[in-house]
Amino acid sequence: MANYRNGKISADILQITSKIKIPKWPPKSDFPADILKFMKKNATEKQALKLMKTNKYFIREKCPFIYFDDYFVLTQNFVHQTHSTPKAMYYRIEELPNNLGISGTLNVQHENLLSQFISKCIIFDLKCLNFNWLKNVKISYNDFKFLTSSGRLEKLDLGPTNVTSKNGEIIPYESLLDHTPALRRLCLEYNRYLILSQKFIEKICASNLEKFEVFKLPKNFEREAFLAYLAKKKPNLRVLLHFK
Repeated sequence: MANYRNGKISADILQITSKIKIPKWPPKSDFPADILKFMKKNATEKQALKLMKTNKYFIREKCPFIYFDDYFVLTQNFVHQTHSTPKAMYYRIEELPNNLGISGTLNVQHENLLSQFISKCIIFDLKCLNFNWLKNVKISYNDFKFLTSSGRLEKLDLGPTNVTSKNGEIIPYESLLDHTPALRRLCLEYNRYLILSQKFIEKICASNLEKFEVFKLPKNFEREAFLAYLAKKKPNLRVLLHFK
């Protein structure tokens, strides 16, 4: 059985919530008070988190999610929990509850369990997200947005992974950057389906990125012009280019 840490919240969040006085009565609304009371009492964990963001009345005295760990690896068949116990643990997806809170680092070595794992989680507060083990794999745009929903992701290693819409269209890199405002390090593998567009480069220059790394670039890639532009627009950015 998995070793969950029920209701654990980081010290800074505890400090904030301890100063909040939770209203006893529903706020003025177009909805009747009885309906708001029903919503607070019967909301699922995911619904509760959304409600808590709208008004202090919906804040729960008990944390609505189970904190699991700060470092995960998704393999083909297991969720690998590495830091919470002296001994690394492997869990099958069906062992996990449906109200996990995930923070820290997530390494996706295989896409097999990703959507199922996401369905088990009600909140992500990731600082590091790695897809570097995947080969020619597609993940959904909705999954990517949920994984980065906290807006606090600092390191993203996409590898050769493609993020796709419901229609199967590949989402361009510049759109992915819209969901990672705190990003400091970005690593990807050159993809013949995705160009390093001018719009993408401009977003990099306007971002908080400190390190940008690209692997498996073709030999004919115009490195001089590329590096010259970045040096002019973002001189403090560390750029690493690796060629085939």
